[in-house]
Amino acid sequence: MIVRRNDEGKTVLIPQHAHAAISGEIARHWRQDDPESPVQRPDVIMAIEQHDRAWIPLDEVPREKPDGDGFYSFVDYPLTDKLRAYQQGIMEVREQSRYAAILCSRHYGSFFPDDTDDEHIKAFLDREKGLQQADKETLTAVDQATLDADQKFLSFCDDVSLYLCMNIPGASKDEEVNWFRDGFKEKFTFAEKITGEWVSTDKVKLSPSPLEEALQVVIPQYILEDGKFREEKLHITVT
Repeated sequence: MIVRRNDEGKTVLIPQHAHAAISGEIARHWRQDDPESPVQRPDVIMAIEQHDRAWIPLDEVPREKPDGDGFYSFVDYPLTDKLRAYQQGIMEVREQSRYAAILCSRHYGSFFPDDTDDEHIKAFLDREKGLQQADKETLTAVDQATLDADQKFLSFCDDVSLYLCMNIPGASKDEEVNWFRDGFKEKFTFAEKITGEWVSTDKVKLSPSPLEEALQVVIPQYILEDGKFREEKLHITVT
């Protein structure tokens, strides 16, 4: 779950799988002049839009923190439960595409340092690396050669969608979540760095734009009022 406050100070929850679907829309509308474009590769699109399906069961009932300090987000969710869900989500993707599963597995693995002392994380990384290697052996040499570039697309589309979901619409640079305030880390054939900017409360500009044309996205969000959640759809234009 993505958890933030709105401009009235109320708690806003956005399901992870909904955020991932927006990542997929960004990938589907990638600029055509990029030779690495994922648009014509359905397994890559699948990985990008399904990468957070692990969170579907976890987000069905938002989990409150025991100290009463709000709800757990994807950042601070209890680790063992999160790792178990990651494994299940990757396996569900694997049933459809081993290539997509490798990308999702690598994406989750990138969240943790290889030299971690945490036994739960070590076990997770060891298991996933073993599955990745087994799945890579089923790929053609051409597919194996594109994994790194496609991993970059997954990471970038994930980050842009998080930028849309984690910030208060219309946030100034000083108000933005600091993860992406200075731009996104991924480099592309057409840009050494891409930055985001809230032009208004319903429009975000990416510079230079990775999109073929302006994209309309809908973010479902759940706002806590008087102990109950009400759904509200946020419409954003991304250029």
